[in-house]
Amino acid sequence: MSIVETLTRITTALGIPAAYSHFKSEQAPPYLVYTGAGQNQMSGDDTAYWRRNTYQLELYFAEKDEALETSIEDALLADGWRYSKSDDAYEESQGLFVIFYDVN
Repeated sequence: MSIVETLTRITTALGIPAAYSHFKSEQAPPYLVYTGAGQNQMSGDDTAYWRRNTYQLELYFAEKDEALETSIEDALLADGWRYSKSDDAYEESQGLFVIFYDVN
């Protein structure tokens, strides 16, 4: 399943918006932003046997919601995506917290 299909499923089920790179208008938190982050490959003997695009998913929120985080993480895993998760970081310029997911 593509990352867009997974995020569409997540946003529909959870009722939170998502956009690639940025929103064109201001959003009320929580919301998701994602960008491409390169590609992982497995190769040998000058042949690429496997490749998969990677993404950075950013969850912006004003109040901690572990149930929301778990729902996002469960949906990623259910669709075959693996991720690593950052600590909560405070974005002073936006007055919001953000969690970064490296998704592959």
